[in-house]
Amino acid sequence: ALRQDFKSAGMESYDVLVKYLMNSLYGKFGQRAEVWEKIGVCPDEPDRVETLFVSGHNRTRQIRYLLGEIFELIDYEETFNSFPAIAAHVAAFGRMYLYNLMIIAGVGNYFYCDTDSLIVNKTGLKNLHDLIDDTKLGSLKVVEHITSLTIHGLKDYSTDTKTVIKGIRKNAVKISDGVFEQERWPSLSGLLRDRTTNDYTVKTQRKILKRKYTKGNVTPAGLVEPFELDDSEQPTPRLF
Repeated sequence: ALRQDFKSAGMESYDVLVKYLMNSLYGKFGQRAEVWEKIGVCPDEPDRVETLFVSGHNRTRQIRYLLGEIFELIDYEETFNSFPAIAAHVAAFGRMYLYNLMIIAGVGNYFYCDTDSLIVNKTGLKNLHDLIDDTKLGSLKVVEHITSLTIHGLKDYSTDTKTVIKGIRKNAVKISDGVFEQERWPSLSGLLRDRTTNDYTVKTQRKILKRKYTKGNVTPAGLVEPFELDDSEQPTPRLF
């Protein structure tokens, strides 16, 4: 495999590049595109996006002014050469494989799981030993050994060596516990939304983490118990 060749040659940059391509390509098959229809012209009008509320109807219209022309967002569709079944199958298979790894590790032996990784104790590592191979593509590998772990929620945890927080950059400045400041580089849609297409300004953004876990009940011991639906009472049927 191309990635294995780069890894064997010690070409770390190319190894990481191919890894990103492999992990990201399948998602392109499930990409959705916006359909914009030209509805007029607007010479000398500034580029921008407007959201219009339709009187008497529970809906809005999205209007884009761009390069002297007016467009309306009328629909969404699959992109050219898309095939959502591929993206759906890869994602579903990956989740089921990860679930199977959790079963092999054993209940109580894993502390956290992400898209393609597990944090386990020594017993869990021992149970997964036969699936670990540093060179075989798709196999598990031991990234690091840690002595402490703090989990705040999904994609929000810290170990001895690193802190992982989704949406927070590595060079972000920590103001206080759960409060960070970082640069925000606007996209084209962001520039149109802010009506600042004549300038490109990198702004300082402050992010405050709520860190409220809503996918289960957190016990005083730190364990997460799943929600249970009470179906003991039969719902009253409704006639329409």
